[in-house]
Amino acid sequence: MLIRIKKMQFLVGICLILQIILSSLFLPFHFIAMFFSIVIIIWQRRFCVLQIRYHYYAVILYIYRLFVMLVLTYSFFEMLYLFLTLYVGLILILLSLKTFL
Repeated sequence: MLIRIKKMQFLVGICLILQIILSSLFLPFHFIAMFFSIVIIIWQRRFCVLQIRYHYYAVILYIYRLFVMLVLTYSFFEMLYLFLTLYVGLILILLSLKTFL
């Protein structure tokens, strides 16, 4: 079961990176990543997943994204969102690859 959760963790990281790369398309990559993160958070209590805080960060980033899109129009907050999404996505990919290798 740990390998399955690590694969989902890898998908969360890929979806976060795709959200940045393909931002011109209106595909909900961050919503998919948030959904997988919620599933991992729920399974964490049963299977003791490590590095769970990054999945909380992915959910909080989605809420922040909605806040930036609906309320704030400053480019600084959009750049902050991009950097944080890139950071969390890369960390999740690296942590999941550690188990695959």
